[in-house]
Amino acid sequence: MKDFMKGKSTMDRLQWEKVSKDLNALCDLHEGGVSDSKKCREFNSQASRFLEELEEMNADEMADRMMDLLAGCCPKDFSPCDNRQCTKGSLERLQERVRAKLEK
Repeated sequence: MKDFMKGKSTMDRLQWEKVSKDLNALCDLHEGGVSDSKKCREFNSQASRFLEELEEMNADEMADRMMDLLAGCCPKDFSPCDNRQCTKGSLERLQERVRAKLEK
């Protein structure tokens, strides 16, 4: 297991601050997209980009949670989101994790 972790770099405070800023923007976009399919699709697209950034930063635990969130995110054109509350809860838990990292 140690050999696997050797290539991993730990994130610094600036990276966690960027993650926090991007995550907060995603939360705002999600709340604004509840009844707007265009914003809902934009949220899905931005969340996918955010996942890529997390993977590039080697923030694997956060990336895994983001992947779970995206698995349940299915933008719809003519009906409200079935997973809105679940997605909102996932985003809030991610925010809590980031806050904990920033408090260290």
